[in-house]
Amino acid sequence: MSEQPSRRPVTQGGTRPAMYIGRVGALAVSLGIGFAVANAATGFAYADTDGDSGGSVSASAPATRAESGKPASGLSTDRGQTTSPSGGATGAAGDGESDGDDDPAPSGRTATDDDAAEAEALSRDADSAADDSAADDSADADAEESGDAEDVSAAEDDTDDTPAPTGEAEATPDVATRAQQKPTAPVRTTTAPTASGASAEAAPQTPETGTVTSANVLSAVVSTAVAPLADPELPAPSPVADAVLAWVRRLITHTFFNKTPVVRSVETEQILTGQVLITIDAYDPNGDPLTYEIVQPDTGLVVRVPATNTFLYTPTLPVLGDPVPVSFDVVIRDDSEHLTGVLGGIQNLLHAVARFFRLAQPDNYTQTVAFDAEPIVAVPPTLAVTGRLLPYLVGADPVNLLSLAKIVDLDSPQMSEATVTIGVGRQDGDQLRYVAPEGVTIDVEQVNDHTLKLTGLASQADYEKALMAITFSTTDLGLVARTVDFTITDEHGESNLVPAFSLVTVLGLPVDAPPSLLAAGGLPYFLGGAPVPLLSLAQIVDVDSASMQRVLVAMSALTRVAGDKLGYVAPAGITVGVNQVDDWTIELTGVHSRADYETALKAITFSAESLGLLARTVEISLTDADGNNSLTPTLVAATVLPGVDVELPLIVTPVGLPVHTIGKAPVKLLTSVGIANADDDQLTGAVVSIGLNRVAGDTLGYVAVEGNPITVQQTNAWTLTLSGTATVEQYQQALQSITFSATALGLPRTVTITVTESDGDTNPAPGIVFANSLAPLRPTIVVTAVPPTHTIGRPGVVIAPVVTIEDLDSPVLTGATVALGVGRQVGDVLAYAPPTPGLITASWNGTDTLTLSGPASVAEYEAALEAVTFSATGGAGVPRTVTINIVDDSGLSAVLPGAAAALVKNPDRPTVVTVGLPDLSFPSVGDTVTPITSATIVDTDSSVLSGASVRISERFTTGDTLAYTAVAGVPIAATFDSATGLLTLTGTATIAQYKQALQSITFRATRYGGGLLDVIGVTRTLSVYVTDDTGVSNTLPGVVAVTVFR
Repeated sequence: MSEQPSRRPVTQGGTRPAMYIGRVGALAVSLGIGFAVANAATGFAYADTDGDSGGSVSASAPATRAESGKPASGLSTDRGQTTSPSGGATGAAGDGESDGDDDPAPSGRTATDDDAAEAEALSRDADSAADDSAADDSADADAEESGDAEDVSAAEDDTDDTPAPTGEAEATPDVATRAQQKPTAPVRTTTAPTASGASAEAAPQTPETGTVTSANVLSAVVSTAVAPLADPELPAPSPVADAVLAWVRRLITHTFFNKTPVVRSVETEQILTGQVLITIDAYDPNGDPLTYEIVQPDTGLVVRVPATNTFLYTPTLPVLGDPVPVSFDVVIRDDSEHLTGVLGGIQNLLHAVARFFRLAQPDNYTQTVAFDAEPIVAVPPTLAVTGRLLPYLVGADPVNLLSLAKIVDLDSPQMSEATVTIGVGRQDGDQLRYVAPEGVTIDVEQVNDHTLKLTGLASQADYEKALMAITFSTTDLGLVARTVDFTITDEHGESNLVPAFSLVTVLGLPVDAPPSLLAAGGLPYFLGGAPVPLLSLAQIVDVDSASMQRVLVAMSALTRVAGDKLGYVAPAGITVGVNQVDDWTIELTGVHSRADYETALKAITFSAESLGLLARTVEISLTDADGNNSLTPTLVAATVLPGVDVELPLIVTPVGLPVHTIGKAPVKLLTSVGIANADDDQLTGAVVSIGLNRVAGDTLGYVAVEGNPITVQQTNAWTLTLSGTATVEQYQQALQSITFSATALGLPRTVTITVTESDGDTNPAPGIVFANSLAPLRPTIVVTAVPPTHTIGRPGVVIAPVVTIEDLDSPVLTGATVALGVGRQVGDVLAYAPPTPGLITASWNGTDTLTLSGPASVAEYEAALEAVTFSATGGAGVPRTVTINIVDDSGLSAVLPGAAAALVKNPDRPTVVTVGLPDLSFPSVGDTVTPITSATIVDTDSSVLSGASVRISERFTTGDTLAYTAVAGVPIAATFDSATGLLTLTGTATIAQYKQALQSITFRATRYGGGLLDVIGVTRTLSVYVTDDTGVSNTLPGVVAVTVFR
């Protein structure tokens, strides 16, 4: 059972000094709270003296409350105290009653209870308007206040010595320990006036077990300090007050003591798509929230990943080849919670003053982010080669390995290395050699006889020349063919995925082939005349050697006579060595080509002094560069005639080996023709006819020679008749203008040539040449291209930027077709803009095929096909396939057409970010301002815009006006609709020009537009939209706000 506490009268009247002392104390407490809020950085614990009303501190839960059925003569608190009707407060906490049982204070009260009661009495005296005459009671109250302080010390000492009752937590003996317990709301007591001597019984209290919780510092300080001064009927302080005080403290700190945001680190990471993730580790020393403003780079778009400090960079175009340097700025701000309006202007002013005195630092920090965007795709080079068409004979001189080499690399204009090696079929005697072309500085390493390595940074054209300068030779027959592999590496270290290869056919003879000579004697020598050429025809044949090293020309001892002589007149440009052994023997020496030796042989002359036998026999022996001698000497007769005027017969010596490709243009029948012994060097006619092995379709034609008097008549398809008196030279011109063509294959045709001189004589032996025909070869076409992407609404894209056409027997093409295949959609169009107007024409069938026509060279058709473009009006995301074929002048097309592809996508929408007026701008009614101080426009697939609009989207008021001041050199016009508040900009211009235009727009309000409650300005919201050249606009508008003041 609890003990009935003794009642203690409390003086109702107080002195005036006591009232002032209470008010001064309240002011001191308030100032203390303000400084604590502004300067406290961390929480702290405190001891609640109101809770120590008993002799010991209990660790149990809060005490029981007063019963609800009792009259409200006193207020029950969380500490379990009640007020007595007589005005004396009774401490009835559960743990305090146990202490009272063991060591009760005088009159059944603790010192703390008495002190609280005295404080309440003083408070009531200070607020009372009646001046009570109980001055003695006031003096007694002062004396009791001193005595109560002693009672508190005594009570604490008693508490230290008093053990806790069984079943309750042990009381802590010192104040420091009690400070760690969670304070509760302060005790508020109320006394009701009663008659003198009246008493009331305290409400019975039920002891409960207490709990220990953490202390809320600010709430504890405020509650403890103002409890004696507060209205006892007010509720306990709300946590909202704590939040407001925290917000005030942060506002003060940011205004006067702000710290600039700090960046710890910046990390970048490139992902598979080619985009780059940038992580900026930033924080604010004051704990303010951070915002980020991105200054966009020129090479792409940077966006922030929502709710993170990670940014994503997307390049405008895929990075190919060399890395692309990227640099942009991120402005890190901690001013997102600045006040706005007039209060914001005042705050900014105070912040500027604090910065002037260096108490505060700037709100913003600009971080520059720089990195290299690596290429996502490294395009390897491709190499196409065509090997030597004719076979190589074992032991012959080195021959060029390739007839064609073509390098294609979309992202590397220069190559760094090439390796050429003989692969399948290689023999020990095989050799690859290199003869540097003029102007090419590529280094060559002879790895071994069958491998060459070209190194050094050079253009694709130089590497093509270098590859075509490689030669092949062998001394071993081995297999019939060798494969030669080619590997090319570009400047980025990428090699062709599939090595190119060519085929070299090798033919061998059972023994080294000896040279031979086909020769015919010259004109007869007439005694007493000038020396004549010994030979009219000299043709050296050596299947395995292109050079000779020695030729011996000697007159036979059986036929020569005294006075016979061989001479030599050196031809221009021929450096063959000449050794005149004697009058009838000449030796030609030195390693030179067969052609040089043929020319030198024709320069040997013959003369005689006596008739002797009718003819002299001349023997010619040859030795090739490999040391092989001709099997037998070639015999030539030199005729000697007396010095009389004897008419010699006409001699026609034609030279030519025409080979016509069926379906191609006719070829010349003769390369040269010799006509000798014509009277007065004139002729009157000639007949050219196809004889033996002629087939249907064989035709002789004639191309007229300007200024030549000879008439040519087509007797039939295979016979031409020339007539008219003309010089031998003019007849030679006419004969060399005859052409041959065929429509079918067959054996070599025999073509005879007969000429007639003025006396009617003809050549007794016709001149003969042999004409052949071959089947035409089909052309080939290769298209090398990364599939282009067409944006709907934009100009067409080139389908095949690199086209390679080869036709070994046709330098001329007559047509080409470009056709859409799989994925074709309605609205797809193939177009052609001729690089050379009028040469090649094009026609579009309206659905899927573009036809090019007109005779032109292979190079011209390559340029024409590379100018074909593709565009679409729909079907985004559906790839299209394209086939390209060509037709040569034989009417043949490629067996395997070239293939390409095209991608289609919808246009990207532009984005607009705008910045409005600065915080310190306070436009009033009638002021003209520039509302858009900065506009950032990004469009990943458009460099020009076609229009823009700015609308007053919120709080539009009659009299609001948007205007545009034209910028010099910017082709943009503007119209304003005063009924809707819409300003429309039109005209095709660049993004930079539209940015200038938007930043030149002005706003003016002639009315305030607000009500009586709008005392700090009325804010108009402007929405900004732009439209690119594809007709699409930004989804989210750029927004700026303009606050108008009275």
